[in-house]
Amino acid sequence: MIYVTGDLHGDLRRFSSSPFRALKKDDTLLVCGDFGFLWQGGAEEEKTLDFIAKRNYQVAFVEGTHDNLDLVEAFPREDWNGGQVHRIRPNLVHLIRGEVFTLEGMTFLAMGGGSSDDNAPLEKGVNWWPGMLPREEELSGFRQKMEEHRWKLDFILSHQAPTNIDACVNGRVCDVTLLTAFLDELQRSASFEKWYFGRYHQNKMIPPAYQGLYDQVLLAGGEKKKWRFLRKK
Repeated sequence: MIYVTGDLHGDLRRFSSSPFRALKKDDTLLVCGDFGFLWQGGAEEEKTLDFIAKRNYQVAFVEGTHDNLDLVEAFPREDWNGGQVHRIRPNLVHLIRGEVFTLEGMTFLAMGGGSSDDNAPLEKGVNWWPGMLPREEELSGFRQKMEEHRWKLDFILSHQAPTNIDACVNGRVCDVTLLTAFLDELQRSASFEKWYFGRYHQNKMIPPAYQGLYDQVLLAGGEKKKWRFLRKK
């Protein structure tokens, strides 16, 4: 089974909670950003990652705004279920942005990253990384990948939401970046069943197809109804 949850922020206690304990062998848990167990590096983090490696299910995450991308990028790339990942542990992978993965016959687009809204000053390599947002030249690759799938997906996994959904959750209009602009393009152009996102620390369903997640663990899918948005020619 494929399950989805929100930001973990390096909180190991979540793995002892009842929703996590219910996960079984060969299940996969998808995390919508701010995984948080790769932050400062060092021996203690290695022990924590080794603890996660002992789970009998798989864990896969998209990056958020509280993941050390220098540490993530240091892990080897490999193919995994149709897309590229960073392999952290045998059962733990980072889903590279713009890649589409097929799990249990369902397609998932990974679209991690976001613009940090921390109050603390942002310092490159400490609490901010340029890779949190895509570069202009990456966007054509995202579109090519979507063309390969004819802009049809089962699920979208992101940390940040499209701008109109962000406003529903946040109560204000977010800054427009290359990432949010592409998320808006996806919203207009793609056919998908459900869009899962983290970031906002709320478990909130926004009809018809958007699910904000924090500490809930949900079975991917729910209602088997695909919402199709007309693609502009």
